[in-house]
Amino acid sequence: MGDILVKRGSVVDGKIEELVVQFHGLAERTIDRDTALKWMRDGHSLIPTVNGKRLTALQLVDLGDESYAIRHDNASEPEDDLPPLPGAAS
Repeated sequence: MGDILVKRGSVVDGKIEELVVQFHGLAERTIDRDTALKWMRDGHSLIPTVNGKRLTALQLVDLGDESYAIRHDNASEPEDDLPPLPGAAS
């Protein structure tokens, strides 16, 4: 499984709207929440980066009933939460 760097992101109404990510050596691309969830369930690590510094990997939190949250902590809260990343510009 690979590390995927998270460069920017936005959360709207407690759900990730989009993440700007980069695979090693490739151009940035924008993904939606469903893609992020699928990649995390497949075992990929989403690593936020701020000013070139890698932060702790985002956590996939199982809320039960096949419901998940993506968080930068592992709190069992029913909404997504990112570290202070720049906003994603569509």
